[in-house]
Amino acid sequence: MNQGDFSLIGVILNFSGFVQMLEFSRMECSQAAQDKTYDCSGQGLLSIPDSLPPYTTGLDFSFNTLPFIHNSTFIKLKELIDLDLTRCQINWIYEDAFQYQINLQTLVLIGNQFMFIADNAFSGPVKLKHLFLTQTALSTLRFVPSENLNWLETLDFGNNDIYSLQFLSSFTTRNLKNLDFQLNGIQKIHATDVEVLKHAVGLNLNFKGNDIIFIEPGAFDSCQFNSLDFSGCLDEADLSVILLGLKGLSTRVLKLGTYEDTPEPTDITPTSLQGLCDITVEELSFQLLHFKDFSNTTFQCLTRLRKLDLTRSHISFLPSNIQGMDSLTHLILNENNFRNVCLTSTQNFPALTHLSLKGNSKMLQFHQGCLQALSKLEHLDMSHSFLQTGSCCGIQLKGLGSLLHLNMSYNSKMSMQGLPFSETPNLLLLDLTRTPITYSASRGPFHNLHQLQTLNLSHTYTNTSNVYLLEGLQSLRVLSLQGNSFQSGVIQDSEMFKCVLKLEILILSECQLTAIADKAFEPLRELKYVDVSKNNLFKFNSHAFVVLKDIQLNFARNNIEIIAVEQINLMQPSSKIRLSYNPLLCNCSNLHFITWYQQNMDKILDPEETVCGSPMPGTRVADVHLSCGNHLLLIILLVLSAVLISTLAAVAGRKCCIQSVHAGSCSYQRLETYQQLS
Repeated sequence: MNQGDFSLIGVILNFSGFVQMLEFSRMECSQAAQDKTYDCSGQGLLSIPDSLPPYTTGLDFSFNTLPFIHNSTFIKLKELIDLDLTRCQINWIYEDAFQYQINLQTLVLIGNQFMFIADNAFSGPVKLKHLFLTQTALSTLRFVPSENLNWLETLDFGNNDIYSLQFLSSFTTRNLKNLDFQLNGIQKIHATDVEVLKHAVGLNLNFKGNDIIFIEPGAFDSCQFNSLDFSGCLDEADLSVILLGLKGLSTRVLKLGTYEDTPEPTDITPTSLQGLCDITVEELSFQLLHFKDFSNTTFQCLTRLRKLDLTRSHISFLPSNIQGMDSLTHLILNENNFRNVCLTSTQNFPALTHLSLKGNSKMLQFHQGCLQALSKLEHLDMSHSFLQTGSCCGIQLKGLGSLLHLNMSYNSKMSMQGLPFSETPNLLLLDLTRTPITYSASRGPFHNLHQLQTLNLSHTYTNTSNVYLLEGLQSLRVLSLQGNSFQSGVIQDSEMFKCVLKLEILILSECQLTAIADKAFEPLRELKYVDVSKNNLFKFNSHAFVVLKDIQLNFARNNIEIIAVEQINLMQPSSKIRLSYNPLLCNCSNLHFITWYQQNMDKILDPEETVCGSPMPGTRVADVHLSCGNHLLLIILLVLSAVLISTLAAVAGRKCCIQSVHAGSCSYQRLETYQQLS
């Protein structure tokens, strides 16, 4: 079928939808706040709305219907910079389709099934930088015109049916930063195909999910990339085949891992890794691969690495005699099968600054100073690892004087004695979330951590009755005590918080609180955010704070029914409060608060979920209308009427008694008078 036939079919399709396009073209689009960007996505539109102003610079027209694009389609939008046409059922892009969009920089065409793209379809934009052609049913690069794409920085061909890199040379690559071929059908890569990539410096090249079976040896020789991703490409080929093709390559990041749902790849042997000796790489990922004959020989070509990722590599130890890895600064051993921290053999990596043992699948013993050789270590993550420490943590952290971030969350119970963090006085962050802790010393366990800025003690069964718990933490900015209980469910006084005067964020959610005493947070004059949600508070007590300026309060999911307006009135204009999911009364007993609420909506967070508990459950407080003043007047009138009637009856009875001679007659007349009045 020639181009003329394609054009004829397009005309027929155009005519059949013409009436519908006129009908939908006037629909409104939403404007981004204080911006020239408009969102028309998912409105069932069949053409570009006439209501869009000519100064529009960004347009999201995704998930509408636009079967073909002519040079007149966007003729009124000459200032466009970003255009998103994701899944618009586009089949045809005609000549000079973007002729008038000379400033266009980003064009998103994801999910359209193209039948025809004219050779000069992309003429017009002076510097088109980002072109996304993901899921567009492409089977060959020849289908995509390369004319006027000289300034591309991003070119995305992901998730198509491309089987060859032939014709890649027709694209200008000198400015390319991101080139994506993931999830295609590429099996063979030849040197001539990728020769053009030698002009791209700092490129991120993605072949993830292709069934590579062959790469011509040295095909990527002299290429200088930022990252190269061959994850999920080892189902059909041995790793040595890929590495042979990468001979002479220089890249900062190289990914050679696989996916969870792929067939188990061939075991990685020391021999298959020999090709790494001819590649210059700083960061290497072996995620989810299996190693066979795991020994120091496995690492002999990794001596120049700075970062090694062995996440879920099915290993239970690292060889104790690895040589030459003095440059390694980041080691990731997540989700493996270590039984003891000492089996990581970290003495082989004296330059480590980051070590992660997160999510270990076995119970991990940590009773000795196995990490003391890591004098430069700054970040240590041992969370979610069934960590067994016994008495913690002086011996375990011995030699880690440079440690800044320590994460031991989601582990087994820890018993802290004396000064548990005496070896790590420079800590900035300590996370013990959901790791039950006990300590017997009268002083707090953190009193030497004078630099600590973030402390997470969520769900740790911490003894909050110890007023010295936070002693020494004069630099603390963020504190979470979520899920810990307070004596009698009440925060009584401010003694605990006198040590953390710089605190800005305080989390006290799920602490079973029933009340917060006046001046409880009085020392905390720097507070910016306080979360007391998911408690049993019945009252909003603003007197717990010394000032309510520039602060955000979260009182959601409590049992607050009535809020005294004199309390809530103390909130400054720059402050905000969240009261959602409380059983707020929406009757006259809460009238003053409801009035304040509706007049101060700019201070309310989550207004859609701030609804009445009774007597009109589910109604937004913002929509409540009460007439309490009229009801009060009616009650006063009824009371005055009753008093008046009683007075008249008494006067009439008295008169009867005076005028009547007979006492019995007086009683009879009085009774008769009452009956008449009633």
